[in-house]
Amino acid sequence: MPITATRAWEEAAATVDVTERMLVTLEFVHSVFTENGAPAPIRAVMNTEDMQFRLDGNAPLNAGELVTFKAIPFGIEYPSIGQLGAKAGIWIDNVNREVGRHLQPATALNESVRVIFRGYLKSDPDTVGHGPYQLLLRNVKRKASRLEGTLTIADPTRLRVMREIFDQARFPALMVAAGA
Repeated sequence: MPITATRAWEEAAATVDVTERMLVTLEFVHSVFTENGAPAPIRAVMNTEDMQFRLDGNAPLNAGELVTFKAIPFGIEYPSIGQLGAKAGIWIDNVNREVGRHLQPATALNESVRVIFRGYLKSDPDTVGHGPYQLLLRNVKRKASRLEGTLTIADPTRLRVMREIFDQARFPALMVAAGA
């Protein structure tokens, strides 16, 4: 699983362009997530309105298709590395009964909930700008309308880390933001 990003995503991340928005999506996949007998993943976008994005060609469901991601507030904490590898806390807010009814029982089964992280630019909903990354959701607990859990890397042995040098010539905005 290489850490990949398109050139447009890298530029948006390295500059402050108020006209461009980076939208993070999560897709939750599990065998119990079904609707009328067909697989029905939970798809969330960190946004105030539902959005449609084209999935990558290697997506486990609806590969290459334009699908709807529901506007669901969520957050991922900065990852930490412990004895069992990298992990990050995740919270999902305003979880309705439908989502909570599927997610919490799914984590009690012996099969992990797969979470696919993808980043899109608002100007290009047809291209996955960052990712996709396969993660696993564990230790889900419900607190009122909020679910909290832990994300781990699905297969850390296949993770390749790209090396990027951020210098003043290529990224002058970084030096301005740092106060240099």
